[in-house]
Amino acid sequence: MRYVPIRMVNDYNDLVRAFGRQDYLIYQNDYLEIVKKNPLVNGFWTAGKWFSFVANTRTWNLEYVAGDSLEVSGYSHREIMNLNREFVANFLYPEDYGFVNKAIQQAMMYVNERPIAQRPSIFMVFYNRCNRRDKQVLTIQNQNIPLVFDEKNLPYVFANIITDISHLNPTNIPQAVLLNKATQEQFYMDSKNLQLSPYRSIFSTRELEVLRLLIKGYSSRKIAAALDIRYETARTHRKNILAKAQLKNTGELIHFVLVDKIL
Repeated sequence: MRYVPIRMVNDYNDLVRAFGRQDYLIYQNDYLEIVKKNPLVNGFWTAGKWFSFVANTRTWNLEYVAGDSLEVSGYSHREIMNLNREFVANFLYPEDYGFVNKAIQQAMMYVNERPIAQRPSIFMVFYNRCNRRDKQVLTIQNQNIPLVFDEKNLPYVFANIITDISHLNPTNIPQAVLLNKATQEQFYMDSKNLQLSPYRSIFSTRELEVLRLLIKGYSSRKIAAALDIRYETARTHRKNILAKAQLKNTGELIHFVLVDKIL
């Protein structure tokens, strides 16, 4: 299959500099199996059409593509692999490119400051704009998941799960959230605040567990079974979650989670 080269609208070297020196020794390429086993990926969900690609910051190459890339981006799996780093550089909306670089720099600084044991539990979610092949501008959620680590538990291979959330009409774009699953900490940044700032959820730990199941489509009975709690308790948590968020139903809750408050 032939593809038409696309013009580099962003400087890919900026991304290289954002990640810092990548002088790693460990190298793996069975990414499908790694993704399946990754505990962070197993907890994810999407609210729209999605595709994913694996990027190796040791070689600065794309090494795996899956999902509805043609429908979301306008490029097939093979075209994305052939374009490689040019796809990444051109897919990002030019006006959001600087923010994404800054967010990556902040994330890498944070990871380097954390204890080695915590590092595999840290990931970032970006909300920014991207360019389709047909020049249509999308708003996407990019769940950026570390897959492979060096001897110091620093990540150098990442899965990027790209979901088209344009239909949710999100505001305050671009923004990013860094999550540390080891400590349950969250940090937030947007274009007005280019430093990671602590973010405190309005929900309790148990409510967050219920919320993650709610947005996956679980009923109250399934939530009760999954969390080993009473059915009435699960229903009470659902009511409390909607009340705290001042929302009426699960559909509004999905919009709230994606656009306003990030898990």
